[in-house]
Amino acid sequence: MCGRISQYRDPHLYAQHLGLTDPLMLFDAADRRPGYNLAPGTHPLAIYPDQTLHAIHWGYCPDWAREQHLPQTINARAEAAPSGRYFKDLWETGRVLVPADGWFEWRAVGASAGEPANGATDSAPKDTAPRQPYFVRLKSDAPMYLAALSSVRGSEPQTEGMGLVIVTATADAGLIDVHDRRPLVFAPEAARRWLDPALPLDELEQLARRACLPAGRFRWHRVSQEVDRTLNDEPGLIEALH
Repeated sequence: MCGRISQYRDPHLYAQHLGLTDPLMLFDAADRRPGYNLAPGTHPLAIYPDQTLHAIHWGYCPDWAREQHLPQTINARAEAAPSGRYFKDLWETGRVLVPADGWFEWRAVGASAGEPANGATDSAPKDTAPRQPYFVRLKSDAPMYLAALSSVRGSEPQTEGMGLVIVTATADAGLIDVHDRRPLVFAPEAARRWLDPALPLDELEQLARRACLPAGRFRWHRVSQEVDRTLNDEPGLIEALH
């Protein structure tokens, strides 16, 4: 899963690293500050195919689902999204990128390798084992690009239910071994293809299956449990515990 990310670099750096030739920042720069602990419900920056960057609500619930009182979703499985009712249209016409500097995973203290743990809530229930958070980043320390889907088109107002979801894939063996899902992370070349609205659906499926950066490109370290609280957002949250 992907329930917490960091996005703290200058937005122009994300655009430059991606190779955008004419990026346009369509958000209020005065309201932006580095985000070290962005959770669902916040407004991370998203890159659109027209090279614009917008601040988009993280979370999505289509109108029909809201009418049925179904919950908001924050992730979309790459295997199911192309045909699923929630995401089929977005898969075809709503592909965006969420630039990131890393993401967080949680592992139950004492858990064996491969045992899942969840990290998308503010605190663990008292009757569960303590959880140790980890911060995952590229070994190169370069920005990464998370595949995402957005129901927000351009500069239109964001009404209730509208927003983005981050696409997830099956986790590689060796990537922390704390969860069976991970964000679908692209390097710049694959990320630009993801944004291409003319990309045939069969090629898009192959991109989602084969272009995710492998576990060997990442490193991770334990971080403070202060990251558990979504209101905490400062540089110390991504620093390694000694």
